[in-house]
Amino acid sequence: CSRSRSLSSSVKMKSSWFLVAVLLCGLVSAQQGGLPERVQKLEADNDVLTKSRVAFSAALVDTNDWTTKGPLGADETLEFKRVITNIGNGYDPATGVFTAPVKGLYYIRVTGVAGPNGELHAGVKKDGVNMFAIYQKAGTQAGASNAMVLALEQGNRVYVQLWAGKTIADQGRLSTFTGFLVFPM
Repeated sequence: CSRSRSLSSSVKMKSSWFLVAVLLCGLVSAQQGGLPERVQKLEADNDVLTKSRVAFSAALVDTNDWTTKGPLGADETLEFKRVITNIGNGYDPATGVFTAPVKGLYYIRVTGVAGPNGELHAGVKKDGVNMFAIYQKAGTQAGASNAMVLALEQGNRVYVQLWAGKTIADQGRLSTFTGFLVFPM
């Protein structure tokens, strides 16, 4: 009789351990089921953080000599040639265009001075649509500057366009185009 009780206890103990093992396997299996998705999300988040280092700043000319551009017969995209900063490589000095590498909120600023006998009027455009502008009257010594925070999608193009009949000048980085990612969205 005591042997029977001992055998019964042993069977109960083994079945309890079996039940614990089955439950643990089920928990591990359930957690592993979501593991690939969690890894994929973490990799995507890491990709956004890596690409979210975006900042550029460029001056109109790559010289310290006084240089005037314009007046021109038609609107023209300005190519800011002297690249000071281009983290993330979003700015292309050959075209004067900043292309947003990631979706996010960006701070964009343009500063300029007019040529000695001309008037400065230039617009900052996002994919061809005027977002804001700078203006300086002819014959003044003051510069013009303006900035805006823009929500950009990945691939949106931002550039500065000098309007027909207007001028812009530079010497020692007086006329600049600058932008940086405030935060990704």
